[in-house]
Amino acid sequence: MTIGSRHERLFDIADSACWLRCTVGSSGGAETEETDCDHVNVMIKATSAADLEPASRHEALLFDWDGTLADSQSVNFQVLRAALEPTGVVLEQPWFDARTGMSTREMVALLAAAQDVMVDTEVVAGRRDTAYLQRAHEVGEIEAVTSVLRRHRSHQKIALATGGARQTVTATAVALRLFDFFDVVVTREDVERGKPAPDLFLLAAERLGVAAGRCLVYEDSDEGLAAAADAGMDAIDVRPLRLLS
Repeated sequence: MTIGSRHERLFDIADSACWLRCTVGSSGGAETEETDCDHVNVMIKATSAADLEPASRHEALLFDWDGTLADSQSVNFQVLRAALEPTGVVLEQPWFDARTGMSTREMVALLAAAQDVMVDTEVVAGRRDTAYLQRAHEVGEIEAVTSVLRRHRSHQKIALATGGARQTVTATAVALRLFDFFDVVVTREDVERGKPAPDLFLLAAERLGVAAGRCLVYEDSDEGLAAAADAGMDAIDVRPLRLLS
């Protein structure tokens, strides 16, 4: 596969809104780098169940949690907004929805800075996590994606790679009876940088023993898709299909 610098151009390659990720040199020239596979990484916007199916080259499936497997958007927003209220920081739904790939602490720090309010992110995150655990039973699963998890568990290695906190993610995954489907679980505590950095996905692939180019990522956020691209992995954006459900 020919690649150059990390500057990337996304080309529309299908009417169903698939994208081909092609990396080119900033000067227009191309360099050659040895990789484990001979394909260019692809990002697909899923609009049907068929779009969620992995290809034969995918030895591992890496799933995000909130908004991808877990239908947790409403609960996450409500508990974080309530946790922020004592600080005077106001959380609006559109702002939250646009940043769901970020961890709670990163989101709180960014929002507080934007509103010029000093907050203790650990205190806010603690309040948020406590409230979330009390409402974890309200979280359902996104069946179009969890069906992929169940169907391919015996065929590919499976990882959960999320910017969420291990305590809350584990509690919800256990409640939904999905936790045992994962060979590896990587959460925000396990890496130095959260999404859009590729660290979560790269660590998951390393622990699975699978090369990045053989991994397929399922995501629902811009940050997560950017992380997958930077990790050199194929990715599926589940948001269009989720909205159609």
